Amino acid sequence: MAVRMRNRRTVSSALVALAAISMVAGCSSDDGDKAATSPTPSSAKPSKTVSADEAQARKDVVGAYQGMTDERVAAYAKASLAGSHITKYATGAALRDVKDAVFVNMQNGIIVNGEPKIIVSDDSVTLGSGGGAAQRASMRVCFDTNTWKPIDKKTGKSVAPPNQVKRYIITAHLQKQSDQWRVTDEKADKGRTC
Repeated sequence: MAVRMRNRRTVSSALVALAAISMVAGCSSDDGDKAATSPTPSSAKPSKTVSADEAQARKDVVGAYQGMTDERVAAYAKASLAGSHITKYATGAALRDVKDAVFVNMQNGIIVNGEPKIIVSDDSVTLGSGGGAAQRASMRVCFDTNTWKPIDKKTGKSVAPPNQVKRYIITAHLQKQSDQWRVTDEKADKGRTC
């Protein structure tokens, strides 16, 4: 079963030289990323019973990714991090990528209207050893940018690259820091539609 979550804010994407939508696609340049190998979904898996702590941890991981996405949406919508709470949900490469995209958007007069759709399946969150007490996690997200449009702030015209994949898989890594899950990096696989 898939759970659909929608962002509550609008987004902005950098197109000129460093498109924010492209940044989402290439958020991590680490080709040795363990999670970059995509597990094949299996419907023949026996259902696994998880503890209440593990179920809560999975929910918190998804909530952290959603929180980062909501903050990214708000920042891209105005090409500014003013008033943003992005550091509550993102750190490391993920935080750097959002900041870089916002800066490029601001420099190029690009904002993004609308919001992406995020689809997270029940088995897409993997906790590190320790189950609910894990300090690290990874997750697969179906990221749909069909309703997230980069536009030129002055002209109102779309600046989206032609023929760009708009629905693809993102693998995100998270770490628990001071009782708060934060996204540390994410990598898009535009070769895998969802």
